Amino acid sequence: LKLSLLCVQHRITEPELNIAMHFLGLIFTTFGLLRVAVVAVSSAPGRPGWAFPEEDDVSLLQVKVFNLSHSSSPGKCSGVFQSSPPSSFQQAPSEESYAEALEQLDINAVREDVLKRLTDSDACWPADFGNYGPFFIRQAFHCAGTYAIHDGVSIGGCGGGRQRFEPEVNWDGNINLDKARALLLPIKEKYGDGLSWGDLITFAGTVAARSMGAPVKSFCFGRIDDSDGTRSLQNALNMEVGPVTINALGKHAEQGPEELEWEASTLRFEWNHNKGFDDRQVVALLGGGHTFGKGHGACNKTDAFGLRPSEAYALGEWPYQGLCGTGVGNDTYTSGFVGAFTRHPTTWDNEYFKEMFREWELWKGPGGVYQWRLKSHPEDSRFRTGADMALMHDPGYLKWVKIFSDNMTAFDEAWDEAWTKLITRGGRWSKSKKCDGAMLPEWLFLPYQEMMLATDVSIP
Repeated sequence: LKLSLLCVQHRITEPELNIAMHFLGLIFTTFGLLRVAVVAVSSAPGRPGWAFPEEDDVSLLQVKVFNLSHSSSPGKCSGVFQSSPPSSFQQAPSEESYAEALEQLDINAVREDVLKRLTDSDACWPADFGNYGPFFIRQAFHCAGTYAIHDGVSIGGCGGGRQRFEPEVNWDGNINLDKARALLLPIKEKYGDGLSWGDLITFAGTVAARSMGAPVKSFCFGRIDDSDGTRSLQNALNMEVGPVTINALGKHAEQGPEELEWEASTLRFEWNHNKGFDDRQVVALLGGGHTFGKGHGACNKTDAFGLRPSEAYALGEWPYQGLCGTGVGNDTYTSGFVGAFTRHPTTWDNEYFKEMFREWELWKGPGGVYQWRLKSHPEDSRFRTGADMALMHDPGYLKWVKIFSDNMTAFDEAWDEAWTKLITRGGRWSKSKKCDGAMLPEWLFLPYQEMMLATDVSIP
């Protein structure tokens, strides 16, 4: 620990620190004597300033030697400890420094780097269908989905990039997203302070959606990062259970009309009332999000996803090392649901809505979670959650399921509006904000309390 702190004090460069710690790790691991916690540091102008925790904090974490080299192994992506820091702290640049760096950010270059990352699968976390797009969309959705309006004040949102810190890093909806951030870390490091984590997470999801055919006309940069998760604690709602994960019925064997109506009322309270979306937007978000990707439930074991970050770091272990086989690829466990929602999970279409009108039956999948399958074709790997089925038991939601199943243009327009609203609201915005596309309406950047006082804006 003393040696590690000395390296930081003298601002040893990251490559030098990586090489030194690699050899130290080999030596001390052989004797089983050393436990060290190290985070990457960089002194180059414009690079992100990774904050090293206080010595006492490092001692308390008692984390073993972290592999900070660029090599990876299944479930252990290099960059996890920089993008999900054990100290749950990472010094953000000042608002002034960020504004200056943001002005120099090359949006086109960032977009191209994200596009390359989408299909550049890493053995540490193989991309489903050879495409990280659905993974990055999930990351953005769960980061931005923390937005809520509580007692007339807006809280949450992806602005701040607090998904990296406690408490959000441990929430059910964020299981295995430490790998998503690690996969994006090289892009964050390349563009430094000018690319905030809040922007990178939401832009990666947006680029992913666009690349698979989903319309998103404009995206704006300028989310100011936080240094820790303090603002997340302001959220009085229990975000671990329903507002982001939307799978409250997964453990319930009874999912009849009464239970599905209850789930629909829960969706309505959380997404219409607490988050300010209308029926059309809620259905577009749920259906649009479930147009992409698949569920992961490789085995039926308790906490099969492994240790949450806070638990893992306290024991000197890697977070989320799955308990099913290799823990990655087909052995991944995240939510417990198994299968894809559509036939083409990396293609934008309205199949999700069309198939909702077929007959589905409840069964317990191999991940130990109750999910819905096509009754006439139980061998079909496509599935629905209780939340999906709940849309059919609420008249307001059902109306839009019908419309989107028949009218792709209506779905496109609703998705673009709802996704943009989801990822833009919440957090603090830089005075230097700029957009990939047209500038968005000013009310989207305002805290709820200020938005309601505005009299010269039109709020859909």
